[in-house]
Amino acid sequence: MTAMTLSQLCDVFRSAATIQIALLRHAQADVHGQFCGHSDPGLSQRGHEQIPVLIQSLSRLMPCAVWSSDRQRAIQTAEPIAKFFGLDYGISAALREMNFGMWEGLTWNEIELQFPEDASAWARGFPNHRPPGGESFVELQSRVVEELAQLAKHAQPGCTLVVTHAGFIRTAVAWVLGMPNQRLVRIGQDYGALTILENVRNHWAVTALNVAPRSCDESGRKNR
Repeated sequence: MTAMTLSQLCDVFRSAATIQIALLRHAQADVHGQFCGHSDPGLSQRGHEQIPVLIQSLSRLMPCAVWSSDRQRAIQTAEPIAKFFGLDYGISAALREMNFGMWEGLTWNEIELQFPEDASAWARGFPNHRPPGGESFVELQSRVVEELAQLAKHAQPGCTLVVTHAGFIRTAVAWVLGMPNQRLVRIGQDYGALTILENVRNHWAVTALNVAPRSCDESGRKNR
């Protein structure tokens, strides 16, 4: 058996065993510098205008299944995408952004004024300080890891598209890469950007990160 044949067989084996999860941050939301986790604003006008561009880009991936967070900004992104590809879409509350509790809807300046001790603790111990009435990072990470396991368990052959939020995606990437929690903010995650994870026999890898619309090839990697 030649080396080329062995290589081809390895590629076939890998393809058969590979689960691809494409994490799409929803289009631009109607928020203005506020903490927006479990709050439920819809898309902005700009966000709605982004949808055709997102669909054009995703046509290169040809998703076979679509999941969405249950927040309006995610659903308003996922629904037209699913419709374009002739797919139904599932909704999961586990795909939500982090819950910021009493900080929801506030700007950082407002938080510093209303919750000075918590704001100081958050800045010193990011991301491990729990916002008052909100979700701790440990809880968020546990939710993200469990949801990734469920997505992989029930994934169909091909690409599963998941419309979710920046915090969910950053947490997923940091967990897969084994990054220290404090470096979470170094992971870029723009509105409408795509991050792709692959699972091969329960081993996760990040194969694309924060890819802007119209810059992906069929494998989800950036064109050069």
